[in-house]
Amino acid sequence: MKLYFKLIFLIFLLGFQPFNKVSAQYGNSLNNSPFKEGALVTAVKTGRLQDLVAALNSGASINEKDFDEVPALLLAIERSRVDMALYLLKQGARVNIKDQDNRTALSLAVFRDDPNLIKTLISYGGDPNKLGPNRQTPLIIASREGKFNSVKALLDGGAYPDDTDLTGRTALDWAKIKRFKRIEDLLIENGAYSN
Repeated sequence: MKLYFKLIFLIFLLGFQPFNKVSAQYGNSLNNSPFKEGALVTAVKTGRLQDLVAALNSGASINEKDFDEVPALLLAIERSRVDMALYLLKQGARVNIKDQDNRTALSLAVFRDDPNLIKTLISYGGDPNKLGPNRQTPLIIASREGKFNSVKALLDGGAYPDDTDLTGRTALDWAKIKRFKRIEDLLIENGAYSN
């Protein structure tokens, strides 16, 4: 029984070692707590633009990430906070930054099917051919999801229609599989190889 309690106590002590490392690595930026996210990420998650501006004015990193390693720009797009995404871009956020799942701002923006957002991201240097999850480009994702407006904006922005994903499928292949005829036609009109 004594051995059991000693073992539990030892596990308890060792279990908190990573928290000491986090505190040593980040110091006061986490207010001495490994459970707090930075002010910029918190502002994006709560949807408060004025807090985002204040965080940046107080010295927060423009490319700050949350605990899941998702950058603030991607969080803003994922949460449909286009105003915040635009502000972050204007302040110099890295438009091609990826999260732990290899997603980029463009690969998330296609789900909104908002051509203006996609054009804006491309105008800030967003790469429409950057590989994301499963080696899928934003164009492949948009085609697979049936996002016609996104497909059009990406093609207009220089997306290559014949890139392939991990399965060897192109955007056109996905459009055919999912029976998105308008997207098929659009891709073929823009030079996609059809066999």
